[in-house]
Amino acid sequence: MKWAETADGRIAGIGNKRLLISNEYTNRLVHKWRSEEAAILVGTNTAFYDNPKLTTRLWSGTSPVRIVIDKELRLPANLHLFDGEVKTIVLNSLKQAEEGNIFYLKLDWLDNLSVKICEALYNQNIQSVIVEGGTRMIQNFFDAGIWNEIRVIRNTALIAGDGLAAPVLPAGIKIITESRIGTDSITIYYRS
Repeated sequence: MKWAETADGRIAGIGNKRLLISNEYTNRLVHKWRSEEAAILVGTNTAFYDNPKLTTRLWSGTSPVRIVIDKELRLPANLHLFDGEVKTIVLNSLKQAEEGNIFYLKLDWLDNLSVKICEALYNQNIQSVIVEGGTRMIQNFFDAGIWNEIRVIRNTALIAGDGLAAPVLPAGIKIITESRIGTDSITIYYRS
């Protein structure tokens, strides 16, 4: 699990307005982390409101497989995730297909979504994934107990006020490392 939050615990502004939270040096570190994993996962709202590329463009190395949740296939085709630059898996409830570098995987959406996501990724031979957002997606994995590491970047100078709250850290975690890069503090947690 990985997210960036403001000093007052927000990951987005009012109405899911995108906030540039982490500084340029921390952004490079995040791209390094991406290069070390097989895949990166975001939810529908993060894909829509942030329009992320989810690549390693600020670090040398292979970009992870991009995975996006889009249950009803409502995300617009002009998002960066659909540019074909990197293999992208769209987990949805409607369609099983391959279109260039975009792979649609149909899932049963009734319950245990995070378990079904992990099973689908395992069947695609994906053994590691960074869940990078948003709050609801991360919380779903926390609630299911499916996580082994949390990386939180906190901009200690940025106050957002109202906006989307960051995920709530689960009980029973242990701080492994804490560091600082400029205004950003980086805390890495593991299960106790």
